[in-house]
Amino acid sequence: MRRLLALLCFGALIAASCLGPDADVTPEGAGLPELEIGFPDSSPGGSVQPAVLTITNPGPRPMSTVVVAFARVGPAAGERELPNPIVDGGAQRRNPAIVSIDPEPRAVSLAAVEFTFDGLAEGESAEITFELRVPSEPGEAANSVTVYEGSDPDRVRGARLATTVQ
Repeated sequence: MRRLLALLCFGALIAASCLGPDADVTPEGAGLPELEIGFPDSSPGGSVQPAVLTITNPGPRPMSTVVVAFARVGPAAGERELPNPIVDGGAQRRNPAIVSIDPEPRAVSLAAVEFTFDGLAEGESAEITFELRVPSEPGEAANSVTVYEGSDPDRVRGARLATTVQ
């Protein structure tokens, strides 16, 4: 019986060490924001399409601000070519790919690829809609979208925004 108990304790210790820290929590214990993106799977070249981001703060702390950032991405799994970016760098806080944003951001980076919005209380969600002009060239068009808390960049979550341009 003691041997079985010792074996079970050893197994539990090994399992706990294999699992490691929770990937959805910062080292300080704050939950990473949850991000859902709604965007068409295919789009006519040059058309304007809504990218609907739903961001949720799982807590246990509030998010003082919510920052949304767009960046270029590599090829999709199994592909070799880089996709055309939907949102590339702009200038003077304007981006030709972004037709409108609802709600209006509190701040916009100089290259117009990073946008700051009001914060979220624990358990609160926000929906942000970017009206985006997709590239004219046929093929895959994509960006990464990263959401993070402005005062704690460890609270970050990213997802791929992609469409096939017809």
